[in-house]
Amino acid sequence: MANDKQTDLELWKTWKQTQSPNDLNKLLDNLKPLIYRETSKWQSAMPPASLESKGRLLTVEALRTYSPDRGAAVGTHVASRLRKLSRSVYPYLNVARLPENVQLKYNAFNIAQMNLNEELGREPTVEELADHLMWNIKTVANFQRNFGRSEFVESAGLAQDSSSTESLLVDFFYRDLTPTDKLLFESITGYGGKPVLSNTKLIQKYGITQGQLSYKKQLFTESLKKLQRR
Repeated sequence: MANDKQTDLELWKTWKQTQSPNDLNKLLDNLKPLIYRETSKWQSAMPPASLESKGRLLTVEALRTYSPDRGAAVGTHVASRLRKLSRSVYPYLNVARLPENVQLKYNAFNIAQMNLNEELGREPTVEELADHLMWNIKTVANFQRNFGRSEFVESAGLAQDSSSTESLLVDFFYRDLTPTDKLLFESITGYGGKPVLSNTKLIQKYGITQGQLSYKKQLFTESLKKLQRR
């Protein structure tokens, strides 16, 4: 199917109305050349399965926030979201240094998230992931906590080692946050041993929109980067 703006828009409108996984897959298939173009530049940095999984997840997120009223084409909006993939590369470089059996579990975890995200039309719960992967809930929660936090904090170029200067910067950053932002930061990163929440749960818990959540995440990341450069 030709990947043109009108076809993308028609497929998006159909999926938006039906919320059908089949219609979503048709739209994703039509966007494949665009997704590949934007993700292929990271082939040397991320395992293929993780790259494909992350690219599709980011595309679905972009499709959910797309609005034709803003004037941009579907592909333009998706491409803009996919360019943020660079923020996720650093954690995957660390994954490559893990034992092979852990890498395989990590890839399986990401693929499961992608498949359930598309099937359910939302982020899966820990219980749903555990059932899909046939893992125990504790293992799934550990993956979400360990890799979810590293993806966010390390996207700012900060280490997780509690003895490092970078980790101390995170502590200083956290102390200067407002009480509300402290709670949000904890729920996003797992800071202080708190459970990491999915985007869906974050939106529900804090009464914010997806756009507001994305803005807060970007603000946290940029503030951490500025603090590191001082």
